[in-house]
Amino acid sequence: MRRTAYVASPYGFAESTKLFYAERLLPLLERHVDVIDPWVVELPEGREPRDRWLALGDVHLASIAERADLVVACLDQEPPDNGTVVEVAWAAAHGKPVIAYRTDLRQGGEEGLRYNLMIGAAVRRSGGTEVGSLEELERAVSRLVDT
Repeated sequence: MRRTAYVASPYGFAESTKLFYAERLLPLLERHVDVIDPWVVELPEGREPRDRWLALGDVHLASIAERADLVVACLDQEPPDNGTVVEVAWAAAHGKPVIAYRTDLRQGGEEGLRYNLMIGAAVRRSGGTEVGSLEELERAVSRLVDT
């Protein structure tokens, strides 16, 4: 049975990243896993926009906890997107390995770290790893699904 990966990213918010997400990242992942793509989930029904957004957050976190075997977290930006960081922590808390993908050249955390030390700690404690290129990402996904 193929394993599933939830893709945590801010890439659906901007036109500048949607193409990369759809044409590079997802096809790479789909060679190894069934992808849970949070950008194709419909906004739940509700009376108030606030309630609908809160329900969508619940759907995303439930997908990680209940359906995902691992999480691929795209942490480009400085600082990394706060929703993606929450998904990293949620995955780690639920024992889902996180592959932290960051190609952003800016240092974002304490000296020598790619981002805040707590993000790195969550990734390591999850049993996941940090990667800095698509090639490294593909190798990391392959290693996780083959174990």
